[in-house]
Amino acid sequence: MFRQISKNPICLFIILFMSCQNSSNSSNEISVSNTEINTKASYNNDILGQYLRIKDALISSDMGKINIAAESLLKVLWDENKVGIQNLNQSDEESGDLKIDQLKKITQNILNANDIQIKRKSFFELSQIIYDALQNKSLNSNVSSFIFLQYCPMAFNNSGGVWLSSEHEISNPYFGDMMLTCGVVRDTIRLF
Repeated sequence: MFRQISKNPICLFIILFMSCQNSSNSSNEISVSNTEINTKASYNNDILGQYLRIKDALISSDMGKINIAAESLLKVLWDENKVGIQNLNQSDEESGDLKIDQLKKITQNILNANDIQIKRKSFFELSQIIYDALQNKSLNSNVSSFIFLQYCPMAFNNSGGVWLSSEHEISNPYFGDMMLTCGVVRDTIRLF
């Protein structure tokens, strides 16, 4: 019987197609397109809030939204009176650069890049610095909630990548709607 099916490509296609369907969960599937993913307008005007806006824009793969969010973060980074940056004037042990200067440089790279993959790679660098700053309490936020460190093992040619999110549910900024839910929560940071 298998020989008869394998000789008929239409039957083979139907069998393969049907085997990928999960009838018990088909009513629960959610399809998300680029147009359905919007950035939140309610993020705080601090480093973490603007970082989260960049993350949302990367999820939507909208270069215009990414650039607007990066410009907003740069404005916050240049305003020394904004909440959260007073403790980032310490030097990074490896580079000797001020952490605030690193954040400005990486954010400027996100803004200047014409390729979304370069923007995503810079966002990964930004994510690592902001995560470290949240961990060692050198970055404050107006948010009283939880921030989740999320990880996708397939990002950057399977070398993996982390990002921060205000939601526990995975929305992957490194693949957008191509692999929207690829990832796991690795850590939870309580902000109070």
